[in-house]
Amino acid sequence: MRIFALIFLLIPVISWSEMNELTEDEMESTSGQSGITLSARFEFDEGSRISYTNKDAEYLDSQEYWFVVDNLTGAMEIKGLKLDLVGDFGPSKNTGALQWTLPEEMVFDNLKTDGIYVGAGREVDAGSGHRFLMGMEIDGVLQFPTATTMSIFATK
Repeated sequence: MRIFALIFLLIPVISWSEMNELTEDEMESTSGQSGITLSARFEFDEGSRISYTNKDAEYLDSQEYWFVVDNLTGAMEIKGLKLDLVGDFGPSKNTGALQWTLPEEMVFDNLKTDGIYVGAGREVDAGSGHRFLMGMEIDGVLQFPTATTMSIFATK
């Protein structure tokens, strides 16, 4: 589940979107709201790879480690992810935070990967010494029946 959460958090970093004009009817039906609601579809061609490393990490050895999702194919659609800045977070209601509300649903169209790995280097090859963590294949709909929120705030 942690790996799924990491992938979910990396999506905004690797995504691309386009802006579309609103029709007159859509403009009339809008109201002022805080935050933004995002819906997006991500399609991955064969050979797609997601690589991540934490340059600030302090490992026991001197090696830099990478998290790699190798040969990602298929598609994933997110419907209704909400992002909001709140200023009344915490017990005393005086801390600002970025608040994420999980999407209404996520649709997976034969999303799969050859493997999720950790190791040296951003690419998985025979000499890199990457450790296989798991493979993944998802096809179907994941629904979130409640508006579950996650808040990110500074502690210092």
